[in-house]
Amino acid sequence: MHLYLDKKTKIFFYLFLFFLLTTISNTKILEISKIYLVKNIEVYNIDTKFKKIIEKNTSNLIGQNIFFINKKKIKDNFNRISFIESFDIKKKLPSTLIINIKKTSLLAKININNKKYYLGSNGNIIENDLIKLEKDIPNFFGDYQKEKFLNLLFYIKKNGFKLSDIKSFYYFPSGRWDLENKNGIKIKLPTKKLGHNLLLSKKIIKKNKDKSNYVIDLRIKDQVIIYDKK
Repeated sequence: MHLYLDKKTKIFFYLFLFFLLTTISNTKILEISKIYLVKNIEVYNIDTKFKKIIEKNTSNLIGQNIFFINKKKIKDNFNRISFIESFDIKKKLPSTLIINIKKTSLLAKININNKKYYLGSNGNIIENDLIKLEKDIPNFFGDYQKEKFLNLLFYIKKNGFKLSDIKSFYYFPSGRWDLENKNGIKIKLPTKKLGHNLLLSKKIIKKNKDKSNYVIDLRIKDQVIIYDKK
């Protein structure tokens, strides 16, 4: 019979194990401890190609005592795998680890040193041949800054913009952004008050819903400049 460990189960099990170990011989202790060595690692919610990468990065856990598996070390290791958005680990007694993986979504295409990569919703740069692109996604231009990009995505979603409507992201050395949607509307954002200016842009686009191919320039404080593209 297999058991999944939660916090209460762990406490009772450790107490039981303590009393058990104080009443049996060293030989028996060794026999019991062998039962709880990790023998199997089961990876779910991800296809075979990625499963092999996960298995390779967890192979060092085989043979370790299941009760002393360090989840923080596993987390630190998984954080270096670009396609992982999040994961969950459970211990199934006596000797199996269950790992559920959530794969990141591809949000943009970027060229770095003339080589194509993808940007994931986890903020990571992902190699072109690692994940198959299943839909059209925006282009990213400029020097990629992970935290800046994640911050922009936060405000885009918060203010009701659809990522599927965005054609291009432009990031400038000054720390500001331009966005261009599929209707040819370019938004020139200032470095400050990103959320406020995205909301203002959305209102302008909604008010001019029959127009396309124009620029909303918000770079000058307290000014909105709108002009047609040349």
